[in-house]
Amino acid sequence: ALVAAVVALVTCVAWWIRDRRRKHSFFKNHGILGPEPGLLWGNRKELKKDAINVMEKWIEQYGKVFGFYQSEVPFIALSDVEIIKQCFIKESNVFHDRPSIPLKVEPFASSLPFLNADTWKKVRTVLNPTFSAVKMKQMMQIMNACTDEFVDVLDDYAKKGKVVDMFKVAQGLSLDVITKCALAWQVDSQRNPHEPLLREVRNIFLSSDNFVTRAAFWFPSLNKLIEWLHPFTKLARTLNNITQNLSKVVHLRRSGISPEVPDMLQLMLDAQTEKGSSADDHDENEPLIEDRLLIANCFIFLIGGFDTTAVALAYIMHILAKYPEEQDNILREVTEAFPGKKELGYDELHRLKRLEMVISESLRLYPVIVTFVSRNCQQDITVMGQFIPAGANVTLPVWHLHHSAEHWPDPLKFDPERFSEDKGKPHVGAYLPFGLGPRACIGKRFAMLELKATVWKVLRSFRVVQCEETQDPLKVVVPNATAYPKDGVKLKLELRNP
Repeated sequence: ALVAAVVALVTCVAWWIRDRRRKHSFFKNHGILGPEPGLLWGNRKELKKDAINVMEKWIEQYGKVFGFYQSEVPFIALSDVEIIKQCFIKESNVFHDRPSIPLKVEPFASSLPFLNADTWKKVRTVLNPTFSAVKMKQMMQIMNACTDEFVDVLDDYAKKGKVVDMFKVAQGLSLDVITKCALAWQVDSQRNPHEPLLREVRNIFLSSDNFVTRAAFWFPSLNKLIEWLHPFTKLARTLNNITQNLSKVVHLRRSGISPEVPDMLQLMLDAQTEKGSSADDHDENEPLIEDRLLIANCFIFLIGGFDTTAVALAYIMHILAKYPEEQDNILREVTEAFPGKKELGYDELHRLKRLEMVISESLRLYPVIVTFVSRNCQQDITVMGQFIPAGANVTLPVWHLHHSAEHWPDPLKFDPERFSEDKGKPHVGAYLPFGLGPRACIGKRFAMLELKATVWKVLRSFRVVQCEETQDPLKVVVPNATAYPKDGVKLKLELRNP
């Protein structure tokens, strides 16, 4: 029996090695160059160590189109902006879905980023009105209250002359904004670093890289077995706590308890009751969006709105401390356009062009999402002479594209004039802070509004300055899809009117 077991094990391992090598010959069979993959990790191990510099090295070595493997999954990195435009916009019907997530667990599997074409279209149609200009205007009062609280928090640091980690305090603000605007939840995430929801949301990012998720990357063919282990992880417990709370809120809303200003959840609940929609092939007796999708997308608003906006705000503050003249430029623009105004609404913020230019250039120098702009190729296709086989995932090296001298003269220089109306818009394939094409970030308008509302209020009250603890240039790490400041963003604040 022991001999039989050993023979069976050896046979299984031999079969697995043969199968993995076959999958790793995918690009060679199609004549696509790229780094040699390792048997277990593919090229993932190198990317995990230093995604930005490794990708830069590969582009220099293999050119604007090359293949690499995340474990056994094939990815084609594209840095030719014209091919990017064709794939993500003109041929978006072929490159519609994102790559499959290795661990298909809820609520991620039912959230907008990971839905397949038909379900994605249905859910996106329901969610789009939530992020319209009209709805953003309705949320301004909530957002202004949160930014006022943020200024009060920073005021404590300024008066005591303490160093502030802009990334940490920005996390408190961004969670405050998204919970109130999306769910009408009252949390104390700005004042209380031990706020339970803040702790749980942070835990999602801290515990997402566990043995189970790594095993799902290593052995995609065993995912059904690996998914069985997921409920025993800390990540699963955290996800369960948050989704249970979301379910309770949904139940309360249905019992008649609703906010004065319709939030994102209420807009989705209202859409859920709209039966007989004009959506294609929609059963008039079924809600437009079932609870599974509703709760999953409330969750993804919470997670996405928390992390990315906090990182972006921290980077912007770092830039402003380094270039104090831009603080004066922004304040001058606000004073000249709206003398004496203490609150700015959606339309007023939209008119502040210098503020938008500074934010846009900051997000060019420090893009937040750098490895998630990817699509799955559904069928063999030749784009501008480049063959892309079905089953490959195309991915965009965002950091490289944002720092390429081919598209940005003197790319390491901070120059907001790049985004002036006189210069025209940058090439769509060279500037990707919110992704590209039909599946670009649905929350772009919301995120930009939050950044603008926060930046001008902070500058109205404080000068943001560098200090001994300030790291320049910032060390950036990419543990997942997000480019984080490795050691935070340490700055000081000086009161403008002490």
